[in-house]
Amino acid sequence: MEPGDQHQQALSDDHEEEPLFSVDFRRYFAAIRKYIWLIAALVVVAIGGAILYTSRVTPIYEAKASVQIEPRLPDLLGTAGDMFNVAGGANTSEYYKQQRQVLGSYTLCKQTVTDFDLAAKLLTEGETKSLPREDQIDLATRRLSQMIVVKYPELDRIMYVMVRSSDAKLATEIANDHVTTYINYAKGLLSLNSSVASEALQNEFNETEAKLRAAEDKIYKFQAENDMIAVTLKEHQDLVTQNIMSFTQKLNDARGEEIAVSARLSEIKKEAGAEVLSTPIAMMGHSASFEQLRALYYGEKIKLLELSKDLGQKNPDYLAQQQKVDELYKSLEGEVKIIVQGTTDLRAASLTTTTALAAEVEKYKDEAKRLSPKIIQYHEFERERKLIEDQYNILRARLSTTQMTGNMSQAISNVHPLDPALVPTKPVSPRLHVNVAAAAVVALVIGFALVLLTVFLDRSLKTAQDAALAVGAPVLGVIPTLGEEVGKELRSRDMYVHEHPSSHVAECCRVLRTNVMFSAPDKELKVLLVSSANAQEGKTTTVMYLGTTMAQSGQRVLLIDTDMRRPRLHLSTGVDREPGLSTLILGDDNYDDVIKPTVIPNLFVLPCGPLPPNPAELLMTKRFAHVLEELSKRFTKIILDSPPLQPVTDAVVLSMHAEGVILVARSGKTIRDELKRSARMIRRVNRPIFGVVLNELDRSQRDSYYYSYYGYPKGDGEGGNAPPPLAAVG
Repeated sequence: MEPGDQHQQALSDDHEEEPLFSVDFRRYFAAIRKYIWLIAALVVVAIGGAILYTSRVTPIYEAKASVQIEPRLPDLLGTAGDMFNVAGGANTSEYYKQQRQVLGSYTLCKQTVTDFDLAAKLLTEGETKSLPREDQIDLATRRLSQMIVVKYPELDRIMYVMVRSSDAKLATEIANDHVTTYINYAKGLLSLNSSVASEALQNEFNETEAKLRAAEDKIYKFQAENDMIAVTLKEHQDLVTQNIMSFTQKLNDARGEEIAVSARLSEIKKEAGAEVLSTPIAMMGHSASFEQLRALYYGEKIKLLELSKDLGQKNPDYLAQQQKVDELYKSLEGEVKIIVQGTTDLRAASLTTTTALAAEVEKYKDEAKRLSPKIIQYHEFERERKLIEDQYNILRARLSTTQMTGNMSQAISNVHPLDPALVPTKPVSPRLHVNVAAAAVVALVIGFALVLLTVFLDRSLKTAQDAALAVGAPVLGVIPTLGEEVGKELRSRDMYVHEHPSSHVAECCRVLRTNVMFSAPDKELKVLLVSSANAQEGKTTTVMYLGTTMAQSGQRVLLIDTDMRRPRLHLSTGVDREPGLSTLILGDDNYDDVIKPTVIPNLFVLPCGPLPPNPAELLMTKRFAHVLEELSKRFTKIILDSPPLQPVTDAVVLSMHAEGVILVARSGKTIRDELKRSARMIRRVNRPIFGVVLNELDRSQRDSYYYSYYGYPKGDGEGGNAPPPLAAVG
């Protein structure tokens, strides 16, 4: 792909991502400047109407009375309880919202009408005579509801009752009367609530008292059935628990003693066969007499040994001493038997004690088990009695407070009048300055809205920026509108640049020629295609102007009329339509006969020739490509004047034979959507679009930025001959 094609493809890719309709504030500002006189006239008319309306409207006066509403009643009893919190605790905002609704309610308005006989003041004489009393009150109430407005602006417990009427004194009277009605309503509601609450509390108190007596009787009956009159169940339970703990402790001690005795007896039995004097049984038995006997035995034994040495063993003293020693030995043996038997008896006694204590513990445990259901049931009865007793005490206190509050309901209230309504001296409606300001603002808004809506709904191109955004390619140039002096003749308009080479239009066309030449600087532009979205958007005029300026620069230029449906180039140049292009395509090789010179030097034209029934098919033939190739050898530049893109596909076919396409858009006529679709049709066949030409641009409404950027002269004179500037392609 050539560099120029790559650049053009990038432009088209970027274009696909851009929104088609961007906000062009300059268009809106220009429209506002154009129609500012209409907006001003609309504002003046609106102000005049507002003044006239205000002068004919009956003045309305507003009287305002205020009332202060406290969330709590005065606590004269000093209890500081919830009974005095009429707002309901944390729902204070809801309470004030409710009171505001009450102040403006139909019921309260009806009470005001009835109490202060306002029906005669709010109804006409005819209505009073023709309606029954109930209907009079209903109609007067409805009118009063429309007159009253309740406001709570500061959320500071103060509400304002505002009454509007054409009679200032009547408005003041009604405002004060309605506040009085609300205060009486609040006191009556408190008295009614106290009475109802007192009655409800008395009934609840009687029922609770009966329940309390029944609960106490149930507990007494249960105690009598279970022999708990003298000793309470709690005392009995404590006694059983104490016995269990006491006997359990004794049982543990006895079991320890039994274990110790059993261990000692076991050791004693092991030593029972040992020699008496060497056995440790005496120590195990803790016997003091055994130790004394053993000490006596050893003393007598020593004496026996001494007698044996001194007297001999047959001596009577020795024998007597021997007998004494033997008796002491037998006594020691007897003492050992006593220790063994005593330890055995002690173990038996310990076992008996342990068994008896265990039996006592089990007895008291069984007693505790038998008491458990009774204890549970007793505690249930006691909790029930305690709950009912608490309710009883609360109800008794509340009943006493409610009865006293009801007695003082006429003396206390949470609603107090604050400021009475004063007779207004100035009407609140109508207000001249407000009506005039509102009318002016509304008229101004409507005026601006109409202008902006007109601009928004106008989807036609107005500026060069619109054209560039729609095509996705740069604006190559603009062709200003010609003056009315040119007339409506097509030939005069198409030959204008030739006939007025120093004009402002000719200068713009020379800029267009320069921009076209620089659209593809890397390759020679031989064949150019000029087309538009729809007919009568200036493509033929653009072809004439572009060809004229190129011919004036010394190039040999051929204009080919490829619009075989509605050809016009032959009319613009003053040549015959036949023979022409179709003649060459059908096989005639006499090019000199069909190419016609024009009055413009170096500019030639090839008319369309006879109109074929199938122009698109004819342009798709190889013969047409051969004709273009032959013509390219004879001319420096060839410009194809094609049919519009939207109605037919001829231009798409022709674009395949051109190095690039130039799209023409007419300011104020070409629709942006159609121009964008046309550009997309060319890009779908991968043909480059050099740019767009904006035709018929009104110089009085021209895009000042575009003109200043590209260097177009500001004046409208015909003598400008400034050299054409170079314009950026991208």
